[in-house]
Parts: sequence; C-alpha cells; structure tokens
Amino acid sequence: MIKTNGRVTGPTGQTILGAWGLFSALLLVMLGTNMLATVIGIRAELVGFTTSVTGAILSLNYLGFLLAAWVAPRLVVTVGHIRVYAALASLCSSASLLYAVTDSPWVWGAARLTSGFTLSGMLIVAESWLNDSTTNQSRGRVLSIYMVVLTGGMACSQLLLMVADPNGIVILIVSSLLVSVGIIPITLSATPSPEFQLTAKLSFRTIWEAAPVGVVAGLGQGLGVGAFLSLAAVYGARVGMSVGMIALFVSIAIIGALVLQTPIGIISDRVRRRRLISMVALLASLTSVWMVFADPTGWMALIISFLLGGLTLPLYALALSHINDVVPPGSAVSVSSIYLFITGVGAFLGPIIAAPMMDWLGPAGLFWTMAGIFLAVTLFALVLVLTKEGLSVEQQRAFTMVPARTGAIVLQMARRVRHPSEIIHRKPKDQDQPQD
Repeated sequence: MIKTNGRVTGPTGQTILGAWGLFSALLLVMLGTNMLATVIGIRAELVGFTTSVTGAILSLNYLGFLLAAWVAPRLVVTVGHIRVYAALASLCSSASLLYAVTDSPWVWGAARLTSGFTLSGMLIVAESWLNDSTTNQSRGRVLSIYMVVLTGGMACSQLLLMVADPNGIVILIVSSLLVSVGIIPITLSATPSPEFQLTAKLSFRTIWEAAPVGVVAGLGQGLGVGAFLSLAAVYGARVGMSVGMIALFVSIAIIGALVLQTPIGIISDRVRRRRLISMVALLASLTSVWMVFADPTGWMALIISFLLGGLTLPLYALALSHINDVVPPGSAVSVSSIYLFITGVGAFLGPIIAAPMMDWLGPAGLFWTMAGIFLAVTLFALVLVLTKEGLSVEQQRAFTMVPARTGAIVLQMARRVRHPSEIIHRKPKDQDQPQD
C-alpha cells in the first residue's frame, strides 16, 4: 500500500475508492426500482384491474430478470460495461414513467418486463465490476457492504411511498430520477473497466441429482417470495391498510431478512442443512397461516411480516449453500447461474398462482398460497432427510450470505475468499499487481 498526496493507492485503496462509487449507483437504483411493485399494486387497484391481471403484470418483472441473466453478459462482452450500464439505466428510467401515460395492462406489462430486464442487467454489470476490483483481503468486506446496500435499498425504497402519493405522477418521476442519477457514479468512475468472460455451466440434471432438496427449496423460495413481494400491496389495499402501512408492511419484511440471515447462516454451519431447510420452510408455512388469522391493520401484522421476510428471503442463500456443499469444487458460478434461473422461474410463477387464489379465497389467499408452497418444501425435504443420507456438518462448506436474485458474479466473489485456487477467470491487468 502506498500513500500519494495523502491518498491511499494500491489494491486496497483502489477497492475502497472504486467500490463506493458502485455502491452509490446501486443504492440509487434499488431505491428507484424496488418501490415500483408496491406502487403498481396500489395503482392497479385504483384502475380496477383484476387480481389475475395484476399478478400477471407484476410477474413479468421476474421474466425480464431471467432474460437479462442470459442476454446481459453477452452484451457486456460485445459492447463493454459502461455503455451497457448506461443504456440499461436509461431504458429503466423511461419505463418507470409509462405507468402514468396509459392504463393499458399490456403497456404496464411491457414496462414491468423492461424494469426486470434492466435491473438484472445493471446488477450483473456492477457485480462483475466489483469482482474485478476486489482482492482476497477486501472481498469479504466488499461482499458484506454489497448485501447491506442491496437489502437496505430495497427496504428504504418502500418508505418513499410515504413521501408521495402512489396514485400520482410524482412518485414515478422520483423513481425515474433516482435511476437516472445512478448512472453518474458508474460513467464517471476512475476504476478501469474489467475483463468479463462467459463461463461454462453444469447441467440442471447434475445439480438435481446432487441436491434435489436445494433445487426444490430454491423453486419454493422463488414462488413464495415472488408472490409476496408482488402482491403484498394488493393484499394491503384490499384489507384496508393505509399507504403508509402498506409501505411498512413490505419494507419490514426485507428488514427481517437482513436481521435474521446471519443467525440462520450461523445455525446452518452447525447443523445439517437439509434439516434446517425443512425447519425454516415449516416455520415460514406456519407464519403464513398465522397471517391469515391476524388483524391485517394492527401491529401484529408488522411482526408477522418481519418473520416472513426473515424466514423466506434467507432461504435463498440457505438452499444455495446446500447445493454448493455437494457439487464439485470450483462450480460456484455455474451453480449460481442455474440456481438463479430456478428461483427466477419460481418468482415468475408465484404471482400468477397466488392471484387467482386471492380471487377465490379473498385477500388471505396470498398467505394460504405461501403456506402451501412452503409446506410442500418442508415435506419434500423431510422425505429426503429420512430416506437419503446427507453430508455431515463437518463436510459442509461455510455458509455464504447472498442477496436473493442477484447475478452469478457475487457467488464468485464469496467463493474466492475461501478458495482462491478454484477461480481462474480473471486475467491480470498488471504483472506487478498481487494476484487473487
């Protein structure tokens, strides 16, 4: 490490200076985009869309996320990080304003598809940039900050609904402005644009045969969380929650995930993960049933939302850690790509399944659906626990805390901290620079 004119240079200094620019951009993007599902849910109720139409519109966000996971890396290789990020952010900013132009469900669906595609693409660009600019000494801290920025941005974005009327145009303009301003830290970053390489993938069959519990838990997590995050605002509007209450109801679920993920991770390193998956899924199912019978406008609903978020969102990382326990070393990036697809399919289908249930059973149909999904995960995991021998606690790898539905690069970052010899993707930009 060298000090020049009072500034720290070298790998650690470059990591800190470069990463904070990316974190600023990511925070603005998360603030601007993650409130839209709640805004759209409330506006859809005002317009008079059926629950099934609203669910279909909101589910297209996750379809866009899946498309970007396949398209965005190829765009980055062809065009470059900065141009791809700027183009995606501009498109995302424009899509936020379409909801004020027309009440056509087709246009809203296209806007939601665009939002999911562009957000996923921007995350892939930012994560690959972070991965390139970090070292083994700083990667753990950078990954932790990254998780806090993403999760904190998701939670705080809901609180913006208390500032502006979700039925007005101001909230949509704020969303567009935040995403647009988020372009600045990326385009003005002094950090060199990194090398980006497409990686080979394991087959889905290989992962299924190695860790069926992880695959089913990931699918269930996507189904349940996708339904909840998409339709919670619709539920809140139908049971008489105020706009502020709806914002708190959604944001506190994300805060619950941020608070409970670490304890769940610590426990998962001390017990067999398949058993813990079954237990967490069972608790999520019971908590969903609890919400059915709770007063939706009282303080108890917020406690239940906190627990639901704290149980269901960390299930993403828990199931992924179980899969990485049993696949060959060095497969983390490939596994993450397939796992992202599995959970993304679940998140896409979740609102489509839950919306008709809300028409049939009333607003509580959302939580009956979640209860059924997580009960199915519980039963599947228990059957495998009882009939198939699993890894011992000593054979498990350390738990990796990963934000749900981000790009594959973040898994590479986490794995490089523990097993730097397994990662061979990055080409050194300077022969004198210490290698990872």
